[in-house]
Amino acid sequence: MSPRRHLLTAAAAWVVLSVIGVVLVAGMQIIPVIASREAEIENGAFVLLTAASVPVLMLVVVGLAYSALRFRSTDELADGPPVHGHTGFQAVWVGISVVLVLGLFAYGAIGLVEIRGAQAADFQVNISAEQWAWHFEYPASGVKSKELHIPVGRRVQLNLMSMDVIHSFWVPALGVKQDAVPGRTTRIHTTATETGTYPGMCAELCGLGHTGMTTTVVISNQADLDAWLSQQPRGGPAPSP
Repeated sequence: MSPRRHLLTAAAAWVVLSVIGVVLVAGMQIIPVIASREAEIENGAFVLLTAASVPVLMLVVVGLAYSALRFRSTDELADGPPVHGHTGFQAVWVGISVVLVLGLFAYGAIGLVEIRGAQAADFQVNISAEQWAWHFEYPASGVKSKELHIPVGRRVQLNLMSMDVIHSFWVPALGVKQDAVPGRTTRIHTTATETGTYPGMCAELCGLGHTGMTTTVVISNQADLDAWLSQQPRGGPAPSP
C-alpha cells in the first residue's frame, strides 16, 4: 500500500471517529444539575471544550493505533526509515492551532462577560464563613439563617467574607464557586432559573472540619421567600434551619 493510501485510510478513520465523538458530546449535560443562568453558560463552555478536544484526541489515538497495526516490525534491531519535516503540513498545523486557540479565547471572554453580567441586583445576601459553618444575613429584612434562600428569576448579589481562614463557597447547581478571603468582601452575582433545594459546600481545605462545612440553598418564588422571611426572627444569632 502506498504512503498516500495509508494517509487517506488513517484520515478517514479519524474523520469518522471525530464526528461520532462530537455528536455524542454535543448532546451531553456535563454539569449534573443546572439551576441558574450562570450554570447554563458554564455547561455550554464545558461542552464546547470537550467537543473541540475530541478531534485532537482522535488524531493521536488513530495515529498511534494505525502506526502500531500497519507498521509494526518483527526485527527489533532494525532502524525505521528517516522522517523528514513537511513545511506545508507544519504551516497548516500551526495555523489551525492558532485559529482554535483564538476562537476559544474569544468564546471564553464572551462567556466571562455574560457570567459577570450586570453588577446591579434585585436581592442581596451577606454570607460569612468561619470554621466550619456558613452564616447568611438578609440586610433588607434583618433575618439571619444557616441556609441560603434566594428568589428564582431575579438577580441576586452575594457578599462573601470570611471571619478566619480562606474558605470557598461552592454551589454546583448555581455555577457559583468563589473564595471567601479574610478581611475582604467579594461580591458575586447569580440568577436562579429553577426552584428547588440544592447542596452547597466549602471547596477550600480549611481545617479538620472542612468536609462537614456544608449548607443548603433553597430557591423559591418571591411569594414563598417573603413568607419564609416573615416567619424568621429578626437580628441575633443565625437560627438553625
